[in-house]
Amino acid sequence: MGRLAGKVAVVFGGARGIGLATVKEFVAEGATVFSSDIRETAETVEGAAHSLVDATDEDQVDEFVRGVLAETGGRIDVLFNNVGIHLGKPLSDTTLAEFDNIFALNVRAAFLGTRAVLPHMIANKAGSIITTSSNGGVMGRPADPVYNATKHALVGLTKSIAVAHAHQGIRANTVNPGAIDTDMLRGTLMSPEDFEAKQHQLTASTPAGRVGEAWEVAKAVVFLASDESRFVNGVALPIDGGKAAGAMPGNRYSLDFELGVR
Repeated sequence: MGRLAGKVAVVFGGARGIGLATVKEFVAEGATVFSSDIRETAETVEGAAHSLVDATDEDQVDEFVRGVLAETGGRIDVLFNNVGIHLGKPLSDTTLAEFDNIFALNVRAAFLGTRAVLPHMIANKAGSIITTSSNGGVMGRPADPVYNATKHALVGLTKSIAVAHAHQGIRANTVNPGAIDTDMLRGTLMSPEDFEAKQHQLTASTPAGRVGEAWEVAKAVVFLASDESRFVNGVALPIDGGKAAGAMPGNRYSLDFELGVR
């Protein structure tokens, strides 16, 4: 029997990358999964229902959650908020429109999803809420300060939910990935050619000396969704090969450093 057998899981941002990898892991662990995204899923997962939902739209989020509750008899055991975009710009180059847009998407989506699901978890006296932040949500990074501000906001929101509702059986935690090899990293943050060319730049600042895989984040999400983590609450969990833990010896930041870890 899987670690999520009998549980109902809702995923916002489940069409690709970390979200899709998590949908697969949830299904493999026995959960009934309702996935959503603004796009069709990159891969159909047997055992998961996928819907087109704009996670920043209050009406669409509420309607989607009501549909899940109607189908499951009022149960949502796990919520995975995994919606977000990146903004790799210095503060001085960021427009007000860009600032408003990234906060509206990265923070608003998690707020709406959590607000829609939380009352039903409270009524059932159980629930695990997991939100994708970033290692930029627990440390400063010079290249993307406004993006990091949104990710810090998600950590603050999550910790506050954990403290406010732990006595009602609710757990809230974030996963905080570093560089993960996904379509978003390869195609949105940079071109596929740039990704290959910048492998050393991506890994030189990571103690593990490599980029992570989506399934490695998904496995951590499964743990936080399962009863194995029933006393884990309010945690911001870096999944970044040790980058958020601190500075490395100076010679490790060299772009020609070879670790041999794959």
